[in-house]
Amino acid sequence: MKRFLSIVLILTMLLALPASWEPAFAGNDTGFDPGEVPYPEIEGASGILIDAVTGEILWEKNIHEPHYPASTTKIMTAILAIEKLDFDDLLPVDRETAFTGGSRIYLIEGEEITVGEAMYGMMLESANDVAVALAKKMGGDVKGFAEMMNQRAKELGALNTNFVNPNGLHDKEHVSTAYDLAMMAKYAYTLPTFMEYCGTYRHTIPATNKQETRYMYNTNRLLYDTSTKVYVNGIRRTPKYDGILGMKTGWTTEARGCLVACAERNGTTLIAVSMNSSANGRFTDCMALMDWGFDNYQTTTVLNGGAPMGTVPVKRGSVLNVSVEASTSALATLKLNQSLGDITMETNLFDSLQAPVSAGETAGTVKLFLGDKFLGEYMVVTSEEIPEGGILSRFGVDDATASKIWRGFAIGFASLALVCCLIALYLHLMNGVQWPFQRSRRRSGTYSRYR
Repeated sequence: MKRFLSIVLILTMLLALPASWEPAFAGNDTGFDPGEVPYPEIEGASGILIDAVTGEILWEKNIHEPHYPASTTKIMTAILAIEKLDFDDLLPVDRETAFTGGSRIYLIEGEEITVGEAMYGMMLESANDVAVALAKKMGGDVKGFAEMMNQRAKELGALNTNFVNPNGLHDKEHVSTAYDLAMMAKYAYTLPTFMEYCGTYRHTIPATNKQETRYMYNTNRLLYDTSTKVYVNGIRRTPKYDGILGMKTGWTTEARGCLVACAERNGTTLIAVSMNSSANGRFTDCMALMDWGFDNYQTTTVLNGGAPMGTVPVKRGSVLNVSVEASTSALATLKLNQSLGDITMETNLFDSLQAPVSAGETAGTVKLFLGDKFLGEYMVVTSEEIPEGGILSRFGVDDATASKIWRGFAIGFASLALVCCLIALYLHLMNGVQWPFQRSRRRSGTYSRYR
């Protein structure tokens, strides 16, 4: 009897549930709006997930909260080195640099190593001594280079970053944010040299005048680790991440675990940042964020460069209108359940252009919207060159029509002259009308009396 009552009770509870109810698992679409619901949760105190191409923020947690960035600092050091240095040049190593603490490749005072080879030490082994050597080569000293770092970081969109050294060794004044690191990483992603370094798992630095051959291994476990197991969203798996491109790890006792990770799948590239996490948590945080991003978003071309955008009138041109086109392709981050049909376009073309018109000349703008969300404004340019027209172009007549008009005038004038000659000849033959020269000869007496 008790078992029967229990079954009845359970059935009653199930029947009382709403018809649309179902368990909420990661990745399902039941009432879940990607980018708005703070899922997945991460261990780090702050984190962010962005589209590396569009910069769209897909997920965030305390993204403007300052934290110690540890060795993720070296992203900015590497950016400046790529922009300012010749990688075949030798990197000076002084005594102070050689005694830099923390992770290092044990540069020796007076050692002769190229900038390019030293960079492998900084990006793979997170070598603090290399970062200092690079800083001194570019900025004269660490303080001068830190000023360069902060200036460039602001140019790349950083809002709350203050670097005081090139390597991330602990200093109370040395801080950054998940958002700022994502902005620096977004730019770094556009630098092929940077991506080559940060995506390399193993590299051998040849022997120098002071050191034997060095073997470098990347500290980013997402690139290689297929032996250990971690839990991501409750699933036990290895850290090696499908589609990983690289980026940079960071760890100090004060900063705890930091990671900037970048991966690409099916044409979509994501950047994830975790700050103030644990040693393993920084990896699982970024894995969870990127999993969620790839499950819910895609980078889509919403406007093709060169796409026809209509025509614009041309004043005093050889033709009356010039074709115009989109100046560049436009990309947007869409949810997987969205399509190009959800994109609306607002085209604003100039009323007219004055000839001569050059190909590629600005002719208006086009604005793209995803529902009520503004995606961006892009230039519309002329597709062809239009020279200045002839005299009739002043009156809005193109050269082709003007040519027909002038041809018509010429034919009409010739026809009129011919008609006049024919009429005159007809009158002469039919009515005996004398030609002027005949009357002139008669008056002069030279006209024969025998007719």
